[in-house]
Amino acid sequence: MSTTACAEPGCTGSILDGYCDVCGSPAAPTSSAAPTSNAPPAGAASTATAPAGVAHSPSTVSRASNRLASTALGSARAGAGGSSVTRRVGTSSTRLRGARLGAGLTTIPPVAAVDAAKAVLENPMVPEDRRTCPSCGSPVGRSRDGQPGRTEGFCPTCRNPFSFTPKLKPGDVVGGQYVVAGAIAHGGLGWIYAARDRNVSDRWVVLKGLLNSGDPDALAAAIAERQFLAQVEHPLIVEIYNFVTHEGAGYIVMEYVGGTSLKQLLKARMKEAGGAYNPLPVDQAIAFVLEVLPAFSYLHDLDLVYCDFKPDNVIQVGDAVRLIDLGGVRRIDDADSAIYGTVGYQAPEVAEVGPSVASDIYTIGRTLVVLAMEFRGYQSTYVSSLPPLADTPLFQEYDSFYRLLLKACAPDPADRFASADELRVQLLGVLREVVAQHRRGAAEHSTSSLLFDVPTVADDSLNWQDLPGLRPDEGDPQLSWLRTVSIDDPLQRLEALQG
Repeated sequence: MSTTACAEPGCTGSILDGYCDVCGSPAAPTSSAAPTSNAPPAGAASTATAPAGVAHSPSTVSRASNRLASTALGSARAGAGGSSVTRRVGTSSTRLRGARLGAGLTTIPPVAAVDAAKAVLENPMVPEDRRTCPSCGSPVGRSRDGQPGRTEGFCPTCRNPFSFTPKLKPGDVVGGQYVVAGAIAHGGLGWIYAARDRNVSDRWVVLKGLLNSGDPDALAAAIAERQFLAQVEHPLIVEIYNFVTHEGAGYIVMEYVGGTSLKQLLKARMKEAGGAYNPLPVDQAIAFVLEVLPAFSYLHDLDLVYCDFKPDNVIQVGDAVRLIDLGGVRRIDDADSAIYGTVGYQAPEVAEVGPSVASDIYTIGRTLVVLAMEFRGYQSTYVSSLPPLADTPLFQEYDSFYRLLLKACAPDPADRFASADELRVQLLGVLREVVAQHRRGAAEHSTSSLLFDVPTVADDSLNWQDLPGLRPDEGDPQLSWLRTVSIDDPLQRLEALQG
């Protein structure tokens, strides 16, 4: 039986029964649809009119049935006696619905959702080895002379106060609307809490500390500066609902995403390995980052930078991922707000020139390394560099992956990828190479490059001049001029371009 390839970009599936067997997309409309009949076939249901802009496959069902009035077909109480078809409404066909993660090239096991009530910690406490001063980063709250470390006090280095005690207790009502259930995690700005929104059907929300200041004017100004986060709307980014104050502290109210962070996945793998570091397979690490890169493109198009990307801030729910924790997001031209980052992930130039698209690219590259291998010394010896190729078997095995990381984590921001889209195109190519290296028949999933023309079939007589040419960038404002440069000699062509 002949099959038709799926028309979705990057998908390797085939059309079966009108839908792709990988991504589940409907077949592309054909130029000549079958003529419609005057009456629907026996047992056929009428189709609702699709909203503007939504594509659907051609239908042979008559629109005449739309004139029929609706009629009651039963109630929920009759469900127990329904047919096997009606009882299965809402289930998904695994044949028609492929996993989102993996770009159709690899597979990542789905992760079950986590109920917010079960995520609340019974005894919220920050381990002593993670207690550092929020101002200078010095160790604080450590045990001494057999006595447990203090959870509140003053840093011996900078004398600024620190506190690792949750400020909100179960039952507290924040902003007159959010009923606190308890703490669920501890982040760079303090504890993160789960709460019920009693104004919106008791839905679960997350409260994250924004600012703890005794100056009401400073607190109001800080909240006003962050209001732009409520305008961020993207399916891969956690939604910001509100900003509220409670007893002199400000909180971001966010959507609750009940999943597992990539850091938690790494910890679980480490536990299963008996305490030995057990990184994600390279193809899975790449797939996670590939999935979240469109969120970075969206933020950068809005002139926003994420600043603090790391495995902690990507949540997997089922076969999808979400980018969480927008506390560090800021405008690119913001020269006054505090900069949030994590040692080992933050680009080296941020402290002097501030965050940028290039510094976000750097954090993405560092996250890739941490996901794919045991990156010893990434917060000390290699805080602003990669380990040597000779000492890193992973880099030796996957040369293209190593070269991509060299560019993403280049010390000079100008040497990095210019955009998240550019990184995504290259990373997709690396994923194809990684999969092809270990999977028989993976060459069948090859696709034409978005950057180069179709290459000539290789043989012994070919040389560098036979390499495929670059595809023109239709969005380049200098494209029309570049097409007029017809100099073949490389040195003379370079001189013309520089001129």
